[in-house]
Amino acid sequence: MEGQIAAVCQNIETLLQQLQNEGTLDEQFQQLMQLQDDTNPDFVAEVVQLYFEDSVQKIERMGAMLSSSAPDFKELDQLVHQFKGSSASLGAATIAQLCIKMREGCQTQNQQMCLALLGQLRDSYMLLKSKLGTFMALEQQRKKLQADLGG
Repeated sequence: MEGQIAAVCQNIETLLQQLQNEGTLDEQFQQLMQLQDDTNPDFVAEVVQLYFEDSVQKIERMGAMLSSSAPDFKELDQLVHQFKGSSASLGAATIAQLCIKMREGCQTQNQQMCLALLGQLRDSYMLLKSKLGTFMALEQQRKKLQADLGG
């Protein structure tokens, strides 16, 4: 059983290292992991879940705003700024960088640029969601193995 736990922990470590190496996540995610302990064992999973719920709403709202013939770039910029902040807090480096570029598009009121970046944001979000979905499944497996061992 302990060997299984070690293997799952190694898979988690390998996945996180891969995500960091490819720039999908940065060291901020590792800092979130360090905040998780026995008193709050689901901390990272809860943060990730909230991020996903919040992000999908923001991305949909951006799409709706950009489908308008005359988008409110000031409002869009505020929404992108919020998304950049939550992405940076999670450690979603690629998404945060795309938000910075999209804010430039908002400031120059370049609708085509913003639409193109929104497409990239969606793609990056879906990739992150998939990879963090794998992370969450591994975390659940680790916790179940530890509970089985302890109880």
